Formats: sequence, C-alpha cells, structure tokens
Amino acid sequence: MAIFKDSAGKATQHVYGVISQDAKILSGEGFQVRKIWQGTYIIEFDQPFADTPAAICTIYGNEWHTFDKSVAIVEADSRYFVPVTSSMDRPEDCAFTFIAFGHI
Repeated sequence: MAIFKDSAGKATQHVYGVISQDAKILSGEGFQVRKIWQGTYIIEFDQPFADTPAAICTIYGNEWHTFDKSVAIVEADSRYFVPVTSSMDRPEDCAFTFIAFGHI
C-alpha cells in the first residue's frame, strides 16, 4: 500500500496484491482477502477510499494453468471489491493480481 499526493494535493491510496487460488496473500499490503465461493473472492481495504476506487485485476500463474482463465470485477465499493475468476464456462479458482487506487 502506498499513499501519494496528486497534482491537486489530495491524498491518493494505491493498494496492490498477488492472491493465490486459495485466497492466500502472496504479496502486497493494505487489504484482507477471503474466498466466498468457487472462483469468487472479496478484497477488503484496511483503509477505505473516499469513493469507489479504480481497480484492475489480471490472472496470475503458469501459462498451461491460466491460458483459458479470466477475471472480472463484479462489485466494487469504497471498502471492498469482488473479483471472480473463471474458465470459459464456469467460475474457477485461480491466482490473480490486482491494484486499486483512488482518493482517501
């Protein structure tokens, strides 16, 4: 997690992480993670944002395990967001990376 001042002097928070398919934090800080359903995770921020942050996720792992996987953010709020990892036809547990940033 990092906090910077933007060009207008407002504090901007950057929270980032690498999450394993079984919801363990492999890297990052400033958040907690739980798996709430098959391929469905919730990332809760230690310090909420002022508004809904911009969040970006990518699938993480070896090519032969991830070539047919995707991740989508299905819900976002100033306190959390919900990414869902899936194969082509169903939710499926998969490691992923993320970054979320916005004003605090």
